[in-house]
Amino acid sequence: MNVELAEVRDFLARHAPFADLPAAALDALPAQLTARYFRRGTTLVAVGQLNSTMFILRSGAVDIKDAHGALVEQADEGACFGMSSVLSGGPSAFTMIAVEDTLALLMPGALFHELLRTQPVFSAFFMQQQASRIRSAVRAVQVDDAGAAILRTRVADIARRAPVTIAPGASIREAAQIMSEQRISAILVTDADRLVGILTDRDLRRVVATGADCGQPVSTQMTADPITVTGDALAFEVLMGMIQRRIHHLPVVDGGRPVGMVTAGDLMRLEQTNPVYLVGDITKQTTLDGLVASARRLPHVVQTLVDQEIPADDIGRVVTAVGDALARRLLNLAEDELGTPPVRYCWVALGSQGRMEQGLGSDQDSALLLDDAYGPQHEAYFATLAERVVAGLEACGYPRCPGDVMATNPAWRLRLTDWAVHFARWINSPDAESLLHTQTFFDMRPLYGDNALYSRLASSVAAAAPGSARFLQQLATQAQAWKVPLGFFRDFTVSDSGDHRNTLDLKAGGIAAVVQIARLLALSRGITVVNTAERLKAAAAAGALSAENAQNLVDAYEFLQEVRLTHQARQLRAGVAPDNRVNPADLTSFEKRHLRDAFEIIRKMQGALGHVYQTQFTS
Repeated sequence: MNVELAEVRDFLARHAPFADLPAAALDALPAQLTARYFRRGTTLVAVGQLNSTMFILRSGAVDIKDAHGALVEQADEGACFGMSSVLSGGPSAFTMIAVEDTLALLMPGALFHELLRTQPVFSAFFMQQQASRIRSAVRAVQVDDAGAAILRTRVADIARRAPVTIAPGASIREAAQIMSEQRISAILVTDADRLVGILTDRDLRRVVATGADCGQPVSTQMTADPITVTGDALAFEVLMGMIQRRIHHLPVVDGGRPVGMVTAGDLMRLEQTNPVYLVGDITKQTTLDGLVASARRLPHVVQTLVDQEIPADDIGRVVTAVGDALARRLLNLAEDELGTPPVRYCWVALGSQGRMEQGLGSDQDSALLLDDAYGPQHEAYFATLAERVVAGLEACGYPRCPGDVMATNPAWRLRLTDWAVHFARWINSPDAESLLHTQTFFDMRPLYGDNALYSRLASSVAAAAPGSARFLQQLATQAQAWKVPLGFFRDFTVSDSGDHRNTLDLKAGGIAAVVQIARLLALSRGITVVNTAERLKAAAAAGALSAENAQNLVDAYEFLQEVRLTHQARQLRAGVAPDNRVNPADLTSFEKRHLRDAFEIIRKMQGALGHVYQTQFTS
């Protein structure tokens, strides 16, 4: 090796990822690279230009800017750039300008791809950068907007005032004096710094109205063990919960210790035009016609949120919250007509609604968990209740499930004991039917009624699933069955005939795969949360996958959902029923590039699961 090549080798050996290459591979590199000098102000690559070269900066500096001229990164000594267009095979999404006199080493695209294929450390380095790019892509479409404040605000951002507290043995008179002095409508009751109750202005009015002794202890009139919330809860979810429960004050706690309090007024003032008001409006309706009118506002709300570039996860939660509110109000109205339920029950949401990931056009998936005291004499009540709710949701724009997975089906209106038998069979003796049911019933969330029934069932499922190797192996096989629409050279594979010609299915091609992967990993660790992102994060915390891989999947999922929502919003404006199929030709270069990244992340995780669960041996 001559002196010049040796200097290049020594330079590469000081920088990632070349420093980790085997000696033989590193020794062979310098002769395959070309050195090129660029004067200050020279454009190396422009937006829209085809590029088949990766640049390694030997000296100088290069600014990398996006299509709008915004600085994305400044490359300095040892940095690599130009890889995204080499990987995609398409035009560059960035402009690269030398801001100093610059010397770069140029690596041909063919050599770059060869190293990706033959050198694991090289591949791992650039795939990690790919994950970082898609994470940046997700953040890029999540710009701030004043009209979306409540959707991103955490309770801790609102409950900044230190809590005002009083001891349970203090008199009601003392509490009233403190509340008056502090100009607050509720006071937290604490014992040894632990929250034990709350006393509100409503409680004080009751004391006055009944002529009770104001000298009696606060503990006699307080609400003991009140509902609480943590500081990291989303403000809009908290407000919807308060509307649902008809409560106006909510203590904020950290490990059982009160750190503040939020009121409905705090949250309402945050954003008076927020879609949360649609949920509030639903709770006030007394007729089906009123609910139908409220539900008709949802598509417009979603279009507005998409236009404001709200994260897809937040939009899914808003859409689900509206569906939840409609179902709960219909259950309220049905009970008002039918009378008190003869036995305890819990109405549960399944599928996308259960995961809090409902979208426009989602059909219904529901079931009824009935107390074991249920008997044939109670059938008429619950059959009528279910039909009222399902028919009402249908009128509100939620189609009936084509597979009849609804509480109107007697097969899914069962005693808790019978549900436990079903789940045990699905887990311990998995077959085609049980695998089909995992896509719906294992994404269960309590919506109305006695949540204790759901908790008992969820606990038994969480305890049983991790021990069934065959069940988990079948779930892994199912996760691999969803094929991402990406060819060997990262080109999109689209339908070539019929009404869907030149389109790909975002749901079947990616979204469903991530949902299934998250479901598998959560069940393998006995995790009971059902939201996809929450499942992946919990699975990482439990050691089912690395935190990095979990975040990559979350980012890929979020990006796919955002592309789908943007596509559906366009369809709504055009008066077309929303679907999941997009034509890549209609996407921006930004969307296409990061869509490829998302699909690639999913495909790699599918391959990893196949190795872990040895899916090649399933039958």
